[in-house]
Amino acid sequence: MHARHALVVGVVTAVAGALATVGADQLPKLFEEPPPGCPGAGCDGKSPKDSGCAYDATTWEPKEGNPVRIHLRYSKSCGAVWGRIVNGEPGDMVTLRVSGGAARSASIDYRHDKYTTMATVGPTFRVRLCAVPMTGPRRTVTWVKYCFEATEHVPWE
Repeated sequence: MHARHALVVGVVTAVAGALATVGADQLPKLFEEPPPGCPGAGCDGKSPKDSGCAYDATTWEPKEGNPVRIHLRYSKSCGAVWGRIVNGEPGDMVTLRVSGGAARSASIDYRHDKYTTMATVGPTFRVRLCAVPMTGPRRTVTWVKYCFEATEHVPWE
């Protein structure tokens, strides 16, 4: 028992010593995500997760009448938006159209969620996001196409 305790104390001491050699101003950076690799137009059409844009993203989800919980996601640092469907079924689709800009869509392949690739936006924007149900005999919950529009002024969470 004493040997195991000594080993744990030794490991903790080594880790603490290593952290002490890192400057105090560098310590918070050890736990931060790296900045996005594609700010602005470079993010257009890319994955928000793979690019690092999902890290600082905020979400807007309408609480009323949202049958499959679609979210509009926005990364200010990347200057991009994307859509996400959270509670759908395979075949359900999420579509996003930036007014005067790009359109994106994605279908659920398996499980219950999917997100689109990103669409670049400026400091002011208007986006239309829709959830489109698949049709077919395997559908377990029936609902109709659901859409909403949002701007940079919605109450982002």
